[in-house]
Amino acid sequence: MTDAPLLQPLHLALDVGSPTVSVALARGGIVVAERSVAMDRSSALLLALVQEVLTEAGARLTDLAGIAALRGPGSFTGLRIGLATVLGLHQALGVPATALESLRALALAAGTEEMPRIVIAVVDALRGEWSARAFLSDPSVPFPRPLGEAVLIPGSELPSLAAGQPYESVVTGFGVSRLGELPGWPADLRLVESGPLAGAAARLAADPATVWDPSLLTAPLYARPPAVTVPRPRQTARAAVVSRVS
Repeated sequence: MTDAPLLQPLHLALDVGSPTVSVALARGGIVVAERSVAMDRSSALLLALVQEVLTEAGARLTDLAGIAALRGPGSFTGLRIGLATVLGLHQALGVPATALESLRALALAAGTEEMPRIVIAVVDALRGEWSARAFLSDPSVPFPRPLGEAVLIPGSELPSLAAGQPYESVVTGFGVSRLGELPGWPADLRLVESGPLAGAAARLAADPATVWDPSLLTAPLYARPPAVTVPRPRQTARAAVVSRVS
């Protein structure tokens, strides 16, 4: 008789937009293999990490029920590498693929307590600002529930995202410990440093409510809008002369 757990779907997840790059494989929503490296080594080792988690689980790419990448907010270059890798695997293998919000993975990776709590998931957007979104983490449900949309907000204003809530609150993300040095930071607002996120992403991929839309792989979410200026339309030589004469 076939072992029942082997019938559970396999989901592969990549996070290449965080300071710690990670790859994870989940079977039926339970992580069975995970690898991580520092961001500066990610582009060279990413596919090797994918192969390692598949080998550990005794699986092949063609066994996957879906592949997901975190789409940000996060590193500009890292996000594009991760999304492009998953898009390439989707196009080559025909495996369902999608992109998931990094803030949701951060909230899930923070874990649950015995009582409900507010988890403010944040990504450093530089210039003293953070991409942030508040979630309700309730042990009675499998995934944190978002409370409002993601915002770009100064670090000193992050506590306002939990204002009026009747639960304990925490802030989680990479590098959040330095928020405690800000003047007036509430002593009771805990800071939880995040670890690798691919495991949480693989669990999110197993959520029946996940939308498998490969077009999301071409729509990264950056920590802040790209700092570019749209060029003006170029005038023809004749139009420029007419403009000066008039």
